[in-house]
Amino acid sequence: MRGKKREAIQSVYGYVAMDSDLQVFAGYSKGYPIWSSDMNDYKEINGDTHIHSLRRWFPEKQIELIKL
Repeated sequence: MRGKKREAIQSVYGYVAMDSDLQVFAGYSKGYPIWSSDMNDYKEINGDTHIHSLRRWFPEKQIELIKL
């Protein structure tokens, strides 16, 4: 059985992750991803596997990439 197809992301450098609550990915605290409502707290997404990992951690959130 094959897994789900991942959406094609050519290059994700220069992007941040934003969820449906308009919070940005702000890094990790004690190994757990954290979100912030302050846009200045953002951390850049560092690879296409990074966004897929965030979506697995938070299946209830709609997470999108936003170009800087």
